[in-house]
Amino acid sequence: MSVSDSITHAALVSQVNGIVSAAGSRPAATGGAFKNGVVTTYGPDGSQKAAVGQLSFDQTQFASDGSITGGQILHSSATPDGQPLTSTTIQLAPGGKPTQAEMQIHNRQGDGIYSILNADLSALQWTDAGKISSGNIGLATKDPVTGLPTTSGSMVFQNEKFTSGSLTHYSPKDGKTVDSLTELDYSETQLVGLKVTGGQMKVTRKNPDQTISSTSQVFFVDNGLGRVNQIQTANMVSGSNQLKSNVTADYSGLTYNARNEIDSGDLNIDVKAPDQTPVSHAVISFAGAVPTTAQCWRFQGGVLANKTVTDYSNAKFDNHNRIVNGSIKVDVYDGAEQHLSSTSMSYDQNGTVTNKQTQTFPVAATKPTPMAYPEVAAQWNNPSAQSSSAAQPQATVAKAASVSTAPAAGAANSAPQTKNVYRSDGTLEETVITTSQNGKPVSSVVTHYDIDGKTIVNTFNIDLTKVVMPTGPGKPSGSVSLQEFTGGTTLHSESTFNYS
Repeated sequence: MSVSDSITHAALVSQVNGIVSAAGSRPAATGGAFKNGVVTTYGPDGSQKAAVGQLSFDQTQFASDGSITGGQILHSSATPDGQPLTSTTIQLAPGGKPTQAEMQIHNRQGDGIYSILNADLSALQWTDAGKISSGNIGLATKDPVTGLPTTSGSMVFQNEKFTSGSLTHYSPKDGKTVDSLTELDYSETQLVGLKVTGGQMKVTRKNPDQTISSTSQVFFVDNGLGRVNQIQTANMVSGSNQLKSNVTADYSGLTYNARNEIDSGDLNIDVKAPDQTPVSHAVISFAGAVPTTAQCWRFQGGVLANKTVTDYSNAKFDNHNRIVNGSIKVDVYDGAEQHLSSTSMSYDQNGTVTNKQTQTFPVAATKPTPMAYPEVAAQWNNPSAQSSSAAQPQATVAKAASVSTAPAAGAANSAPQTKNVYRSDGTLEETVITTSQNGKPVSSVVTHYDIDGKTIVNTFNIDLTKVVMPTGPGKPSGSVSLQEFTGGTTLHSESTFNYS
């Protein structure tokens, strides 16, 4: 569960308690305080479990009507097989609106913390339904061992969407010296709520002196899953406006896991000179969410200069696929693909090379003619040549499970109560439909709409049948179950919140 998911659930906590405490047959009763919860999230296609989260409300402050007045929500998430992912503390203001968040990101392989992310949400403006309206989030990351800053920046929101962002990257040596800067432009990104559904984004990287080092266009697959299709990058000569190279990274041959991380397949990268002559082509193969091999062909004057093949099968990687621990083997071939050398390198846990051994091989006395670019290119299995949209899965549309409203024996069903929340421009932001039996709410459906007031961002089906109401003054007990559907149809999460 992401920070944005936690924000949504914090708003729902107050909303659910408001529904429960509003039960007309028990005016002396008060709202309840949740103790803990479990949230299972699914991948963007709604078919596979992505993570399991544990929520603690022990340090959350609740008012007498059940609304949140402050305190903290603690959240920890892990993969479905138990590998820790994140540990998050969210500071809350009245109404359940978060003001600060600290997320500890765990190492993907092994124990320990990889990075610490701090988010300052105090400058955000909120909608009446508890969604981000405008403002900015301040971001900062630091090394968990040294405590030195690694990045700082912000994400800007307008009209319930993120529109731009910026990051400053610091030297790991002192946490002060600026290494580089990154600017993000989402003006052409297609969003439903805060979910990327297609379009493109622009990434501009700058040197410390503000000169541009590269510009990239990141193209997303238009299938609603938020996955990258291709990245086109223009690299600039340092300190000038002169183009150095054009790089195209093709992601269409990759498959993804439920957390939208690269799982398997091939990433193809082409580099060309400003005059479009080939400089290099690389194929990085993945399996089990990590690189397994990398092949790279380098060209000069339209012919093959050399080829390298890197074997990562004995290497381990950190969260950014940098080698930490284990070993790799690099084989080098000449322009005629004669084997020149084989080098083995061992790495420690910090990614430092601890051992390097190279073996060279004899080659023909008469140097063979290097292979021409078209001859080499014919060997590649380029996914861009595949037929298209079939290579990318579409979101699995699951029928939104409606909470049963059939009355129990002897129970009297009242007509569902509907509450609509509108934006200042008159568009519909939220609909809450609550069904009661004998004066007790048994189910509720909460639907959030995009800024057009028509497109469904998500729907929450809330089951209140396991909530135990006191006969007199007192607080409810039992539990509340929720199902969230992205777009109203695709399963995103299943949750259970337990009252104290």
